[in-house]
Amino acid sequence: MTNQTSKKNVFIWSPFTSKIGTTQNIINNSYSLVKYSYDHQFNIKIINAFGEWDNYTNELKKKKIDIHNFKLIRFLKNWKKVGFFKSRFVYFIIFLLSFIPMFFLIKKNKPDFLIIHLITSLPLIIFSVFNFKTKLILHMAGHPKLNFMRKTVLKIASKKVFKVICPSNELKDILINENIFDDKQISVIEDSHIEIKKIQYLKKIKIEDDFFRDTKVLISIGRMTKQKDYNFLIKNFKKLSIKYSDIKLLIIGDGEEKNSLINLIKKLNLENKIKLLNYEPNIYKYLSRSNFYISTSIWEGSSLAMIDAAFIGIPILCSDCPSGRKEFIGNDERGFIYKQGNDEDFLKKFSIMYSKKPENIKDVLVNAKKETKKFTLFKNFLSFQALLKY
Repeated sequence: MTNQTSKKNVFIWSPFTSKIGTTQNIINNSYSLVKYSYDHQFNIKIINAFGEWDNYTNELKKKKIDIHNFKLIRFLKNWKKVGFFKSRFVYFIIFLLSFIPMFFLIKKNKPDFLIIHLITSLPLIIFSVFNFKTKLILHMAGHPKLNFMRKTVLKIASKKVFKVICPSNELKDILINENIFDDKQISVIEDSHIEIKKIQYLKKIKIEDDFFRDTKVLISIGRMTKQKDYNFLIKNFKKLSIKYSDIKLLIIGDGEEKNSLINLIKKLNLENKIKLLNYEPNIYKYLSRSNFYISTSIWEGSSLAMIDAAFIGIPILCSDCPSGRKEFIGNDERGFIYKQGNDEDFLKKFSIMYSKKPENIKDVLVNAKKETKKFTLFKNFLSFQALLKY
């Protein structure tokens, strides 16, 4: 793969308080470097701030990815972190208690690269204050809210950032237009997600559930937060269920809005039509038995679940929210897009998608599956190898 023989030490900072897609993306990115690099060129270590990575220990060990523990703040692992304000409070505590361990980790270990994903303000501030030989790589996901405080931190730290990774050209343009980073600093690298053999195996696992019997299932996957706008989806599904008596809705995820969504479902008398499932490690067995993938997000990243749906081969309907998803869908070549928050357009686009005969939608599904090649582990390895060759 490469003529370089010297090993590069790569540390990864991504503390999380709930199960999110970013965690698996980080594992996949790391594994691609371990799996495909010549002579194990990269030593990968994920920083385990407070025990959040403990449940992934076996998987990481099998994939030859190391863990570095911040032992002093592990008491945070048992804190209940559900809810917007509670989770933000925990982020603040993580920031305060990780500052010194992070400083000494970089000073003592002198890694070649530090890739940061979540609670990025901590390493950004440390690198702004102190001089390290370690190259700092900022991995930005989705469509971050660039409020005054975040923009200020990013602009101050921008000179100390070696590279910025974006999942879409749309986000890259935003960062350039906001005068936060220079064009040469930014690389667009799609998330590493598709493992063909793994997906082929997982989708065949049986589901003992009558919910899928004699019906057409709409499936949506993601955390139950304001961002996903499941209120919009459920209210409009009520209208769809009147017109199409053979459909049901499955939402897989968890989050602070779950109870309010349950109440909404009861209020609309949709208990027999809508099912909510908690976080599910194997979404492929559900996707392969569903008929349509729906995403109603207000803002979003490249949407890994949408990419999974494209690979499985089911039609996609998603909002035109700020994200890289419009790049994936294109001009309806690989799916259907409606105007975010617009009831009428959502219902119209769903009707178009629903009424398409298999022979008339075949090209859309084929084009979507072809596009998922950008999200394979090997494609991700090639992109990261080029980035880390410096």
